[in-house]
Amino acid sequence: MRTAARVVTIALLTVGAARAQDACKPDVDKLCAGIPAGGGRILSCLKANSAKVSPDCKTELAAIKKKAQAIGDACQGDVYEYCPSVEPGKGAVLKCLSSNSANLTPACQKVVYKAEEGEAAFKQACGADVKKFCKGIPQGQGRILSCLKSKQTDLSPDCAAMFSSQ
Repeated sequence: MRTAARVVTIALLTVGAARAQDACKPDVDKLCAGIPAGGGRILSCLKANSAKVSPDCKTELAAIKKKAQAIGDACQGDVYEYCPSVEPGKGAVLKCLSSNSANLTPACQKVVYKAEEGEAAFKQACGADVKKFCKGIPQGQGRILSCLKSKQTDLSPDCAAMFSSQ
């Protein structure tokens, strides 16, 4: 179970968690108010209330689930072998896989490379905006993305483009 959580962490890094966060925010506010983020609690709440979840949120969750499955197929064995005791969060699993990249299966190497590439592109495009608009906001659970989205009209063109390409 912990391995699956680690793989899903990688999946969310690589497939656009911000999109799902936007599509599902009204559902989370309505159906999961008071449930603390982290540890998959919000996702579990949305699954438990699946009959009440909006069509847009269902669509985004289905897309993420499909991509997460593909990523899980690529990296699950590598996560289990090289990162069994790594606690998910703040990119820890991705860092572990990166540090073992020479030993990973070719399919997982591609996933890790793509995630690293996406992270680097985001930092390059939005790093200055994060420092300007989101100083003091702790990383994790989509807080930085939420902060940037709340300032979307003020973002630099490169950072704004990162959000419009999702």
